[in-house]
Amino acid sequence: MKISEILLLVFLCLFSCKKNETVTNNDKGTNTAACGVSNPVQEIPWLRDLVREMKNNREDNYTTIKLLEFNGKPVINYYVSYWSCYGCVNYYCDGTKLDMSKFSQAETKEFYANLSDTTGKTIVIWPQ
Repeated sequence: MKISEILLLVFLCLFSCKKNETVTNNDKGTNTAACGVSNPVQEIPWLRDLVREMKNNREDNYTTIKLLEFNGKPVINYYVSYWSCYGCVNYYCDGTKLDMSKFSQAETKEFYANLSDTTGKTIVIWPQ
């Protein structure tokens, strides 16, 4: 009886996972227009420098850069998978850091909901 329960549990775990449906540049076949440019990773100087530094540090396989909208403005989220803080490094288009300490609890909750969105509103712009 226990073996069948274990097999059932393994079967359920294997087939209950959902595919991450976040849209990436590769899925779309084109670059993502944002911040007034057609390819933010290449055309925004401070972001291009950040990506260059990430590659030099050999973190490009561990890094995700997302584009989302918050309070009506585009926000670029930079995250390295071994960091302990998800969603803590965020920039506006001009390179100014987003100061989350000024957010209310409701705004913080909304921000993290937007960041984790898988309906296509949040777009992965790195990896390309």
